[in-house]
Amino acid sequence: MEVRSGEEVTIRPIKPVGEDVVRVDIEADGVWRLDITREGEIADVVTTRDADGTLADRDLPEWIDEVTAKFAQF
Repeated sequence: MEVRSGEEVTIRPIKPVGEDVVRVDIEADGVWRLDITREGEIADVVTTRDADGTLADRDLPEWIDEVTAKFAQF
């Protein structure tokens, strides 16, 4: 999907981790593995990786709420 900033973001579902939570990878200039609720809220930040795929302590991007909100639509 394309976010408002024009950046292309890929969302890859990994697996359900609870009745109302799914684990997903969100990729842009790195990867954020998140657990997201049906309401589109972030339940947990599992891991983050930089653009090279190396584990890195990265902040969530400004557009993350735009992406997680899509989960509330299902």
